[in-house]
Amino acid sequence: MKINLNTPYINKETKVTGDPREKAAQNNSEAPRAEEAKNDVVQLSDRSRMAARATELATTAPDVRTDKVEDLRTRINAGTYNISGQTVADSMLRKSITEV
Repeated sequence: MKINLNTPYINKETKVTGDPREKAAQNNSEAPRAEEAKNDVVQLSDRSRMAARATELATTAPDVRTDKVEDLRTRINAGTYNISGQTVADSMLRKSITEV
């Protein structure tokens, strides 16, 4: 089936109208001009600015803190990394309570 855009089409009211491309061009000419749009103003709340900044920082932050990993690796290999079982247990309990 071939569609010929040069023939008029019939709308729902069965009125014969012209070329659909002409109608599209007419609709585009009714769109607001760039000069008129210059007066538009958008104001963001402080909360939305903070949320946008937090999102930006979270998406740009590396998944692994390589400086900490290297420091720990060096200390473990040197035998100078010592941590008490009590500190580990306290941290685990604190984390499990805050996640609930």
